[in-house]
Amino acid sequence: MKRLTLLTTATAIMLASCSSNKQEQTQKEVNVPLVSTIKVEERAYNPVLTFTGTVFANKEANLGATLPGKVEKIYFEEGQMVKKGDLIVELSDEMLTQAMIEHETIKKDFERVSRLREKGSISEMEFDHVKAKYDASTAKVEMVKKNTQVYAPFSGIIAERMMEEGEVYFLNPGLEPGYSMRSGIVRLMQIDPATVKFDVNEKDLIHIKKGLPVVVKLDGIPGKTYQGKVDKIKPMLSTTTRSTSVEVTIPNSNMEIKPGMFAFVDVLLPEVKSAVVPLRSIYRMPGTSDDFVFTVVNDTVNRVKVERLQTIGEYVAIRGIDTGAEIILEGKNRVNDGSKVKVSNR
Repeated sequence: MKRLTLLTTATAIMLASCSSNKQEQTQKEVNVPLVSTIKVEERAYNPVLTFTGTVFANKEANLGATLPGKVEKIYFEEGQMVKKGDLIVELSDEMLTQAMIEHETIKKDFERVSRLREKGSISEMEFDHVKAKYDASTAKVEMVKKNTQVYAPFSGIIAERMMEEGEVYFLNPGLEPGYSMRSGIVRLMQIDPATVKFDVNEKDLIHIKKGLPVVVKLDGIPGKTYQGKVDKIKPMLSTTTRSTSVEVTIPNSNMEIKPGMFAFVDVLLPEVKSAVVPLRSIYRMPGTSDDFVFTVVNDTVNRVKVERLQTIGEYVAIRGIDTGAEIILEGKNRVNDGSKVKVSNR
């Protein structure tokens, strides 16, 4: 009877032990996270550098004369288009009238000494002196005549009338009422094409080349993009900002782009190849700007720091990991560095 009791007890202990081991094994299997993975691919893409800039006119000029005078007529209003060679402004001709009167007097004197010269009554020196005065008077008349009318040096739009008819145009800023306090009578702009200027720092400048394609977006015209190319790169940097100015021209046939608008400029660099992963596979450490991916080697997780190079739709080009590596796509929030995982898509 005693032997039977001991045998029963031993059997019970063995059964309890087997049950406990099986429960522990089941618990371990439950604690292993289930994840899905993807292989890191290499893809070609065009890196993009983004800058902010401002729209300017392609050409701009404050039109005026080289001589002062009263503004008699301005033939165009602000916002009107003009063609190269159009008469824009006429100034009073008082100075022209005075110059022509003086010229007539000198002309008569020149004709008189010319007759005397033919008779041998005056020396060549005296004749040359009068002739010089006559030539100077003729040139003055032509100069004054040209400066009573102001023509458009290029086709464009009248952006601003800085003076009105009846005001006196003066070369130098004056303090008297009725005189132009600014340089010019009207401002002429050519805004088709428009020019976008933006600053590039010395670190990025090495990548910017003349002729590179660009895409421009404007705050004032949402939903539209404009294609252009890098046209000019200023050959020197500011010693204050360590940056230089770059210019891009974009079409503006309907004149919707206005000088002064705020612009975002994407410069498309030549094609390169890089490791590319889905954007959702990137894990950013909370409170930092550090990005990571989780690789899986022999069902063990390794956390790898990476650098984002370029977002490409739902993917991102990265540096810091080799192509072909297996990384976690789904379930990265349930693992830690060194965790054991079970991969669902194997």
